[in-house]
Amino acid sequence: MTDDLAVELAAAHAAVDEAVAILRANRSRPHQRIDKATKDYLTEVDIASETAIREALAVSTPDIGFYGEESGGADLHTGRVWVADPLDGTINYATGSPLCGVMLGLLEDGVPTLGVIDLPFLGVRVDSGSVADVGSLAEGIVGMGDAFHRGGPRLDAYVNLTATVHKQAFRFRCVGAASVLWTWLVSGQLQGMFLAHNNPYDVVAGHAIARAAGAICTDYDGSPLTLASAGTLAAAPGVHPELVELASDLAAAAAEES
Repeated sequence: MTDDLAVELAAAHAAVDEAVAILRANRSRPHQRIDKATKDYLTEVDIASETAIREALAVSTPDIGFYGEESGGADLHTGRVWVADPLDGTINYATGSPLCGVMLGLLEDGVPTLGVIDLPFLGVRVDSGSVADVGSLAEGIVGMGDAFHRGGPRLDAYVNLTATVHKQAFRFRCVGAASVLWTWLVSGQLQGMFLAHNNPYDVVAGHAIARAAGAICTDYDGSPLTLASAGTLAAAPGVHPELVELASDLAAAAAEES
C-alpha cells in the first residue's frame, strides 16, 4: 500500500471497527440461522455487520462502490470498489469458535490494492505483514480452506490434495475461515494456503495484504490470481512451486468444471 491510499486505509479501519463491535456484542446470544446454500447459512449478525460497513464507507468514501458477501453490489471489474466479508467463518462464530473475522478490501479496476482483516476473538488485526519463507514444503506449514460447497471431480481433487499436503508439509491447518488463513500467512504462522474457491469477499483483502507481504498469489495452476481465477493459492516463494505441482489435478478439475 502507498501513502496515496492513506485516506482509504483509515476509512477501512473505521468501517471494520463498526463490524467488529457488532460481532463482539452479539457473540454470546443465540443466532438466527438463515439458509443460504447447501450446508451453509448466514445469521442476523452477518447482515448487521455488512450494513454497518456499507453505511460507514458511504459516509467516509462516498465515491467508492461497495460489494458485500450478503448483498452483492457494484461491478467488481471497473473503478474503485470496496469488497467486504462482514463475518467470515459464520459457522465458527455461530457455534462459539473464536476462528472468525471481518475482511474488507479495495479493488481498483479489478486489482486488489489494500485490505484490512480483523480476528476479533483472537485480538489480531492486519493491514500489512511479512511472510516467513522456508526452503521447501517439508519445512512449511500449510492451511486448507474447507470445501463444503463443492462436489464431483473438483471436490475429489481438493480432498486428495488436502491429504497430500497433510502428508508432505511440515504441519497442516484447516480452520474454516479464510480470514484466519490470510492473517496467519502474512504473520509468518503459515507458509502456504489454498482456498476451495475464489470468492472475492474471501480473497480481495487477503490478496492485497499477502502480495505486499511477499507471498506469491496465484490460481491453482500457477497463473496470476485475478477475479477470473478458478481458485486461490497463496504461499511464500520457497513453498509455492511445490504447491503448484501438487495442485495439478485440482487445476485440471477446476478447468474442466469451468
